Amino acid sequence: MANIERKVKKVQARHILVASKELAEEIKKKVDDGGDFSKLAEEFSECPSKKRGGDLGWFGKGAMVRPFEVAAFSADEGAIVGPVKTEFGYHIIYVYEVQDDINPDAGPPTGDEDADETTLRMVAENYAHEFMMLGYSSKKVLSLFTSPHFKSANAVYNILGLDETNKIIAQVFGQEVAESSEDKSENPDSSTEESKKE
Repeated sequence: MANIERKVKKVQARHILVASKELAEEIKKKVDDGGDFSKLAEEFSECPSKKRGGDLGWFGKGAMVRPFEVAAFSADEGAIVGPVKTEFGYHIIYVYEVQDDINPDAGPPTGDEDADETTLRMVAENYAHEFMMLGYSSKKVLSLFTSPHFKSANAVYNILGLDETNKIIAQVFGQEVAESSEDKSENPDSSTEESKKE
């Protein structure tokens, strides 16, 4: 019996997040009238992705809250949809590229591979903020970074590593930095050292 290769759909999208439906409809009209989506995102969006013109990079199913995901995955390439209501507000979503039937571990290069460490940390911080605003717990955020389905965040994770990514997530969530399981396995006495510090 031949191995059936699993294929998934991924989309690349930008979004603008605002608090009111009226403002979202106003912005959508500006976009429909030829306004630059990236510039409008920078001006109006309440999401950290506004620094990147609302760009969320590539993502597969399961990476975004359900109403957002349904809208993004139902849209044709090049479509601008919305307002889409989630618990975080109203989103205008621009799906600018769609890839069907691709290997879940594959994906287009993200550009993060060549970035310097400061830029990588900033990108990781932006993603952590983004995921937090979409309602994920810090534990779930780490699983999104480690998932190959969210290509850009995963590329950053692969370069920075578990410890640095954990530190960035903890910082964004205002939490104490938890020791990674790698540290504990390398240093079995770490728990006793921790208790000495306290």
